[in-house]
Amino acid sequence: MKKLFLSLTVLCLAIQFVQAQRFKPHVDLNLGIGVLPTFVKDHGKAKMLPMSLTADYKFTENFSLGLAGSYSITESGIYQFRDGTTAQWRNKFSTVTLRAAAHSRLINDCLNIYGGLNVGYTNSAIEMMQGEEKKIKAERGIGRTGSNFLYTAFLGSRYCLGQRAGLFGEVGFGVSIATIGISVRL
Repeated sequence: MKKLFLSLTVLCLAIQFVQAQRFKPHVDLNLGIGVLPTFVKDHGKAKMLPMSLTADYKFTENFSLGLAGSYSITESGIYQFRDGTTAQWRNKFSTVTLRAAAHSRLINDCLNIYGGLNVGYTNSAIEMMQGEEKKIKAERGIGRTGSNFLYTAFLGSRYCLGQRAGLFGEVGFGVSIATIGISVRL
């Protein structure tokens, strides 16, 4: 019985060692375009589609840490105040975040599903195109510039097209609610 237990233990350790040797830490760079901008609720028009760039260092098969940056330009629709006057503004919105993610094992060595958290900083630079800034600030709470702390979750998947290239999609809050793009493994 002792020999059987010892043999099974050695076999399990050998399998674990072989699997650990297959994984090499790497960096995934993702360049994405937002397909559902955050400011869609304001009936805004995207003057520059939300763009994002992430660099994720996958240090184990199941975990990664990374940096993300994103930027968009949106113009509001014409907003009418209670007194009948109107306003319109442009919002240049950017984020810089740290991100941590947990990854599933690769399905068929080609599909990776992951989820995690973003923690960082946002900045909105508002430019009035029409109307009075003090009225829009009083009624909507929108000022010329604003910076905030951002913490949000995301869920995504990456499909490989080859050894180093792939496609990815993510949902989460930030500059866009949904993002798609290309991924390159370094």
